[in-house]
Amino acid sequence: MIKFVVFDLDDTLFNGTLLVEKARKASVQMMIKYGLPVEEEYAIKILNEVVLEFGSNSESHLDNLMIRLQNDPKVKLSESYNINKYAAAGIMGYHREKVKHFKPFKDVIKTLEKLRNNGIKSAIITDGSPKKQYEKILRMKIEDLLDEIIISDEVAARKPNPFLFELFLEKHNLKPEEVIYIGDRVDKDITPAKTVGMITILIHRGTKYDPNITKHKYKIKPDYHVNNLYDLSTVIKVENKKSEQNGKE
Repeated sequence: MIKFVVFDLDDTLFNGTLLVEKARKASVQMMIKYGLPVEEEYAIKILNEVVLEFGSNSESHLDNLMIRLQNDPKVKLSESYNINKYAAAGIMGYHREKVKHFKPFKDVIKTLEKLRNNGIKSAIITDGSPKKQYEKILRMKIEDLLDEIIISDEVAARKPNPFLFELFLEKHNLKPEEVIYIGDRVDKDITPAKTVGMITILIHRGTKYDPNITKHKYKIKPDYHVNNLYDLSTVIKVENKKSEQNGKE
């Protein structure tokens, strides 16, 4: 029987792809507003390169952007430009924009409430900086609907390392078949969850890593595909029925 449903966070419970795109653009626009002499499109291109190269959880994206621009022969910023000033302006723009997009998808709150009413616990297993990930959870006002939150950097392991999932099972004394894991990525969500034996659901939100968008073909296949969390109840019924039948055999 299903006892726990565990969720990824970004692009599963809220539109992280949209948040990042809008916030980075706002960041660059604020830097330009305060005098950065660079074309917006080019600055966004370089910022995206910096994020890709240094990782999405780096705390120094804007500092590195300014260093890149200062050394870029296409830009040739004078040494008199105060890179700290522009980085600070970028932070202002980023944070002002991002708070507009910390909203759960429409199916999230109702789903979490329904799980709780049906006696099924909910959790999040997510990668990232604890402060950043908790900010998202708190701003979406879903913490009180969750029974567990595991964030990679708090345990020094990141997806697709199955350690995160093994830790969860051991902590709650669960069998893998008693847990459903839902995520938007095959490589970081479905693969490690299946490795430990959890039931897996790939949710298609039309975001950055959605296989329907990227057209990427993965060898690892999820147990189920859904387009929204309202279909979760059907999956739970199917899995509980399987469990009952196996118990009778």
